[in-house]
Amino acid sequence: MDAPFSARAALVLCAGLVAACSGPDAPDVAVCRDMIHRLCLPTLCTATSTTFAVAESTCEADLLSRSGCDVDTFTFPDPPGRQRMLECRLALLRVGDSPEQHPDCADVGDFVTICGDVASFIATGVGP
Repeated sequence: MDAPFSARAALVLCAGLVAACSGPDAPDVAVCRDMIHRLCLPTLCTATSTTFAVAESTCEADLLSRSGCDVDTFTFPDPPGRQRMLECRLALLRVGDSPEQHPDCADVGDFVTICGDVASFIATGVGP
């Protein structure tokens, strides 16, 4: 009798977890701001400071302005497009998904190298 109860409990738990992860997608502006915030968390990785030519004290404000993400109605242009931005953002989430979790500098390096188009967009607000 314990086995069916355990199976039902596990099923209910799984259903609850799936439901907790569902919901509307984050708006483009929130995704963009999150990426920039993670890139600019102190202490800046070398890939951030050299690729974007920013100082730690002004990194976030500079990149928000350059990319256009400082405007509340911001949407991703195509290219790079929303899907590409989401794919590239994964490199910045490898260590953890908390907004205050500093990405590993090797992951920031991967982001800049593998996602040069997205890095270029963040640096200039212009796609490839």
